[in-house]
Amino acid sequence: MMNKSQRVLAVVAGLAAIPMALTACAGTSSSAGGGSKTLTVDTSFVLKTLDPGMVYEQTGATAVHSIYDTLVTFAGSDVSKIQPDLASSFDSSSDAKTFTFHLRDDVTFSDGSKLTADDVVFSLKRLQNLKGSASQTVAGLAFSSTDAKTVVVTSDIPNPDVPTILAMPSTGILNSAEAKKHGATDAADAATSDTIGTYLDTHSIGSGPYTIGSYDPSSKVVLKANTKYWGTAPAYNRVVLQNVDVQNQKLTITKSAGDEMALDLSGALSEGLPSTVQVSGVPDTSYFLSLNQDPSVSKITSNPAFVKALRASIDNVGIAKLFGKDATPAAGLVPPAFAGALPESDAPKRDVAQAKSLLAGAGLSNPKAKLIYPAITYRGVDLGTVVTKVQSDAKEAGIDIELTPQPINVFLDSQSAGKNEIGFSPNSLNYPVAASLVNNMAPGASTSLRTGWTVERADASAVAAGKAVLAATTADARSAAMQEWQKVMNATSPYIPLANNSGIVVAAGNLKGAVYSPAGWTVDLAAVSSK
Repeated sequence: MMNKSQRVLAVVAGLAAIPMALTACAGTSSSAGGGSKTLTVDTSFVLKTLDPGMVYEQTGATAVHSIYDTLVTFAGSDVSKIQPDLASSFDSSSDAKTFTFHLRDDVTFSDGSKLTADDVVFSLKRLQNLKGSASQTVAGLAFSSTDAKTVVVTSDIPNPDVPTILAMPSTGILNSAEAKKHGATDAADAATSDTIGTYLDTHSIGSGPYTIGSYDPSSKVVLKANTKYWGTAPAYNRVVLQNVDVQNQKLTITKSAGDEMALDLSGALSEGLPSTVQVSGVPDTSYFLSLNQDPSVSKITSNPAFVKALRASIDNVGIAKLFGKDATPAAGLVPPAFAGALPESDAPKRDVAQAKSLLAGAGLSNPKAKLIYPAITYRGVDLGTVVTKVQSDAKEAGIDIELTPQPINVFLDSQSAGKNEIGFSPNSLNYPVAASLVNNMAPGASTSLRTGWTVERADASAVAAGKAVLAATTADARSAAMQEWQKVMNATSPYIPLANNSGIVVAAGNLKGAVYSPAGWTVDLAAVSSK
C-alpha cells in the first residue's frame, strides 16, 4: 500500500507526463443581464478520472467533491468538526465500531430521482471492492441499511474516525440504478467485473451542486450547475478548471479581472502577489528526515546517539523560513491543520552543544552519512535548499552530511528498497485523520520498514504509544493519544520532523468563500461566490 509521502512524490513524478496548457485568460464571463457567471480555476492538472470510486488525485478530488455528495462533510478549512450533508445526523456506539447515519428526506440526484440508503450502500461497497488507491480508506468497514433512510457502517476495530473517512470525495454517492445500467457493480469482484469504464468522466449521476459539462484530462474540465440540486444553488452556474503551469498561474491571477482562483502558488511562489488578491492556507504538509535503523545499512544512522545529536543540531525555525511566511517549525509528525498536532511551542530548540556532547559520549568523531532526496520543487520550494540547510546545521555539530539528489523516480525506487542512510520527504495525510500516520510510521509499519525500524529495534514505549492511539474510542481521546505518540516518537524514533507548510488558494479580490481545505478537495467550488 502506498502511503501519502510516497503518493505525494509519485504524483509529482507523474506531472512530467501531463501536458500543460499555457494561458493568460482572465476568468470572468457573463452574458447580458448577468444571467450566466463563470468561475475560473487555474491549477496544474493531476487528473485521471471523475469516478468517485477511483479518484485519488488532487484535481479529480476537487471536481468530484462538487459533483457527488457524501454522508457528511467539512466547512472551509476546519476539519475538526463534521458537518451534515446527505445524512442529517449520525449516532455512534460506545465501542466506536458501529455508526448509524440518518438520511435527509429531500435529496435528489441530477436526474430528479430520490436518494435511498441502497444508493449509499452500493456506492461505498463499490468503492471498497474496486480495490483502487482510494479503497484503502474504507478497508475494514462494512455497509448495510435497515430501511430506505438509515445506513449502518460497522468497523472491525474501534475507529472514531469513520465519519471523517466518509467525508472524503471517494465516498461520493452514485445513483445506483444509473450506475448499474452502465456497468457498475458493488460485487466482491468489482475490481475486474465493473465495466462502467470512462462513463463517469463525462456523465454525472450524483446529487452534488454541479454536473459535468465537458472533460479533457489534459487541459480543461467544465462543470455546470445542477438544475435539480436539492440544496442551495451555487453562485456560479459554470466552473472551468483549466490546466495552467504555476508560473502562468501567478501571472494570470495577478492580472485577473475577477471570478478566478489559482491553486498551486504555495511557498516562494506566493511571494510578490499583489494586495488585490486573497490568500487562504493552513499548514497541512510536514517535512521530515528518516534515519535508517538497520546496522547493515548504516552503523552511524542506526546509533540512537547519532539520531538525537542530529535532531539537536537542526535549526527548525530557520528551516521553516525556507517554506514561506505561513510555514511553522515542526513540533511533531502531525501538521497543525489536523487534530492531534502538538503546539508549535513544543518544537525542539536547537542545541549544538548538546549535539556535540551526545556524539562524544557515543564515541562518534566526525560521523558521516549520506542524505538522499528527490531533486524537485514541491509546493514552491526547492527541496535542495532545505537539505542544504540541514547539511549546514549538522556541520556545526561535527556531523558530515553528504547530499545526494536523485530524479524523482530513482528516489522512489531507492526509498522503497530501504537502503538509504538518511531520507527526506514531504508528508501529508490520505485523509484528515492523524491516526493514519500510526498505521504507516509505527515500528514495523510500512514506512518504518523502509527505514529499518522494526518492532525488535524499537523502544517498547513507541509500540505501546501507537497501540494506545488505535485503541481510543472517541475523537478527543484519539487526539490526546496522538499527541503522546508524537512525544514518544520525538524521543525514540528515527524520524526528525523539520517544518510544516501550507497548501493555499489564491483568489481574486471580488470572491468570498475561496477557502483552502486540507480535507482532500483543496477548495469547495460550490461555496465560492462574488462579493
